[in-house]
Amino acid sequence: MNTNYISFHGCSLTILSSAVLIALSSLSTTAYAQEDEVEEVERIEVTGSRIKRTDLETPVPVTVIGRDDILETGALNVADVLNQSPVAIAGSDQSNTSFTTGSVGLNTTALRNLGESRTLVLVNGRRFVSGVSPSVGYAVDLNAIPASMIERIEILKSASSAVYGSDAVAGVVNIITRKDFEGVELNAQTGISAEGDREKYTVNMTAGNSWDTGSVTMAIGYDDDKGLKSSDREFSEFDQAIVLDEGNEVIDLFFSSFPPAGRVGGFNTDGTPFDGAHETDSNRFNRAEYRQLVTPIERKYAAFNIKQELSDNVEMFTEVNWNTSKTNDSTIEPVPFDAITDVYLPDRGGEVGLLIGNPMVPLGLQEALLAQSTPEKPVTLDSPLPGLVRRMVEFGPRSTDVERDTIRIASGFDWDISDSWVVNAFVSWGKTDQRQENGGQVNVERAALAFDVVEDGMGGLKCRNDLAVLQGCVPLNLFGAGTITPAAVDYIKVPAKVFGQAEQFVTGASIAGELPFELPGGYMGMAAGVEHRLEKGIFQPGDLAQTGASSTNKAEPTDGSFYTNDIYAEVSLPILDALIVDAAARYSDHEIVGGQTTWNLGLEFSPFEDLMLRTSFATAVRTPNIADLYGGRGETFAGVTDPCNNLQADGSDAIDPDIRANCLSIPEVAARVAATGSFELTQIESQGTGGTIGGNPGVQEETADTFSAGFVWQIIDSLSMTVDYYDISIEDAIATTVRSTVLSRCYDVDPSVFDSTCSNEAGEVGAVRDGNGALTEVNSGTSNENNLDTQGIDIELSYRLETGVGDFSADLVWNHLIEYIETGIKDGSEIDFTGQVFTPDNRANLNLGYQLDSWAFAWRMRYWDSSVDSTNGDNFNFTNFEALKESNVFPSVVYHDIFATWYVTDSTNLTLNVRNLFDKKPPFAGQGFASGGTGINTVSEAYDVTGQYFQFSITTTF
Repeated sequence: MNTNYISFHGCSLTILSSAVLIALSSLSTTAYAQEDEVEEVERIEVTGSRIKRTDLETPVPVTVIGRDDILETGALNVADVLNQSPVAIAGSDQSNTSFTTGSVGLNTTALRNLGESRTLVLVNGRRFVSGVSPSVGYAVDLNAIPASMIERIEILKSASSAVYGSDAVAGVVNIITRKDFEGVELNAQTGISAEGDREKYTVNMTAGNSWDTGSVTMAIGYDDDKGLKSSDREFSEFDQAIVLDEGNEVIDLFFSSFPPAGRVGGFNTDGTPFDGAHETDSNRFNRAEYRQLVTPIERKYAAFNIKQELSDNVEMFTEVNWNTSKTNDSTIEPVPFDAITDVYLPDRGGEVGLLIGNPMVPLGLQEALLAQSTPEKPVTLDSPLPGLVRRMVEFGPRSTDVERDTIRIASGFDWDISDSWVVNAFVSWGKTDQRQENGGQVNVERAALAFDVVEDGMGGLKCRNDLAVLQGCVPLNLFGAGTITPAAVDYIKVPAKVFGQAEQFVTGASIAGELPFELPGGYMGMAAGVEHRLEKGIFQPGDLAQTGASSTNKAEPTDGSFYTNDIYAEVSLPILDALIVDAAARYSDHEIVGGQTTWNLGLEFSPFEDLMLRTSFATAVRTPNIADLYGGRGETFAGVTDPCNNLQADGSDAIDPDIRANCLSIPEVAARVAATGSFELTQIESQGTGGTIGGNPGVQEETADTFSAGFVWQIIDSLSMTVDYYDISIEDAIATTVRSTVLSRCYDVDPSVFDSTCSNEAGEVGAVRDGNGALTEVNSGTSNENNLDTQGIDIELSYRLETGVGDFSADLVWNHLIEYIETGIKDGSEIDFTGQVFTPDNRANLNLGYQLDSWAFAWRMRYWDSSVDSTNGDNFNFTNFEALKESNVFPSVVYHDIFATWYVTDSTNLTLNVRNLFDKKPPFAGQGFASGGTGINTVSEAYDVTGQYFQFSITTTF
């Protein structure tokens, strides 16, 4: 018998659900019996197993997104299709990264919402290099894989570390590229929203040829997504937050506490009272005016696959991917500059050099400050200015121009050493370079020189330092709108250049075939192999950012590497014609954290021809990546919940007695309570808590136990169904400890062991308060932080009906979440995220299709169940800072998309699609929400932010 082995990672049908393949799964009960009756049996490699087999189903479920689905949606980026699947959610997208610097413009995916680093992304069954800055994370940037080169995407919805190695905790996304393509295909596409914006353009060409001993396929293309400004949509044109109006939660405009004319404490810089961020004070600033709702991306790419027989039984293959993506003109609001804290660091013992008597301080402000003088706290012209914050609008918006270049080469060979055995060996190398320029920043060292001014003898002012004057120093006047001169901007403004690089090298060899041991169901199959992987990462923030001399967040460099050496094996045991047992095991030796063993055990049972029952047990591992281990510390100003906030002197608060005692043991807090009767943070104080986060060389691997069980049922010839239950339990999950958690653990202890600095085991200070008791700094880092448990059910239905008036189809993919619970390792506290917006109870896609002659139509419905912003009260209104109530709830949303294709000729077709047909507006999630993206007032991972969108494409082949 001559058996052909080909590499084929899954099914060949391009449909949304793998359910339509169920009819073929009945072959699994008869394949071995037929081996003696046929001359040649084709064996294929299915995602989730390295053993070549004759059937398309395995004990673990796989959902397939085919090329037709990618074309129907008109997606320029494969993430737009993948993250609409009910089992996936965006890790990073063009909206939720718009306020970041290192991650802006990324498109990544996360299965089961378990994080992008727990989702292993493969291309043709092999790892792809990370596209994320090594300082912040690890994930494949889907921008680097052009949609025009993709044949299909297979989503393995179960852990598979034993087969593929580390990171396959939530599952595997295997992207299969086009091969054996004949001819030339040209595609052009354009799109525009109903608002007349977010223009998209793409032009790409795919070409290929085959000959007796090989084939080649290549693709080149150009994409341009113009993006959106927050001001382009009514729901995001202003910063907004929830406030209380007669006890009712209402949406109110929310203006920055860093106004363009400056503020000194409770005064405008002319000495008049500052009315606050919610009032109609003329000295106010709308940050949303400068922000991005959708980050623009421009891409150029090329891909190349070649196969060539070297002899009758040896075939060589090479794959090359090159992509460059640019994010230009991505902006956020001008620098919020704190002239005292940023320049003089008074909380660290710095001497404030900006005095009330400084010649630039307006007379009205001097008089207002001197009027606050008391015998206990005298104020004179020689007293330090108590504070000065200002929006640096003269410097223009903070801009982020990012260019990411990704190249990846994989090459190897397949050697049929006999009719039953094949050897595969490969080498792959990939690198992502990230070059970034950040504009609109302030050099704080030069700012200090520009604050120190004296009279110039001609009725004006000049810098006191003569050398600084020779270098261009002029006074930096922050007291009033438009008071900063162009010369001062030129002297103070500083660009920041940032560079990051992720590099990956993988080599491996495997052997697969049929053992000479025959069981009642057939011969045993097996696969075994070895693999070596090297990961490197560097990140170099600008020089001034590293030293803290720039107004940008201070950041340390990242530089690290590690390798792993793996050995693995897999067997398939056909116990009976209708009963197959699969088992796999892998041992990985990680340079930093040592060795780990993972295994899979699966069972397929077909009691009759049209039904297959399946179950699998598996362990998985995620070893720490470069960012987890070596990520340089960087400043953050994410929201922090102060355990002492709202403490009342009369004890009427609901604060735990131990926390209350610990708060009052801090002299600054106790003094404020004694003076005012409470410790209640102002808006400015609640927003002003900085700090740092970073990697931890001591972090260890996380492990997972997973279980799935379900069935594949061909109900009738035209109707098929799959149902699968899954249970994933992750222990020692790697995460950056939330800074509010750092505080709660610090304060919720017996007063006898309380440490007000919240220092960790290494002696690093975790919390710093100012003279008024308000937190100015809370620090955190990576650790093995939580246990995660999630359970759910996946259902897929597929129906086909052929009639004399056309062919009808219906595909349903539905995920029902049973639980998603996070348990803190240190204190055992549980947070049930089930029903939260990122983990809704139900998500579903329904696709209805109709085809008649040269026309094809489809109607897609995407359902996101009603949910809440926070399941644990981790949000607040801006009146009394209590958790949201009515505003915490998001309604269910259904999006409707339609498309039509006209096959003009056998070689040319035109497609029109409309996304968000009824222009559904996204639910509100603004300032103070747990899930809302900064500057967009909604949750982009769940809801459409663009609105009704029209796309047209033409494809021709020759």
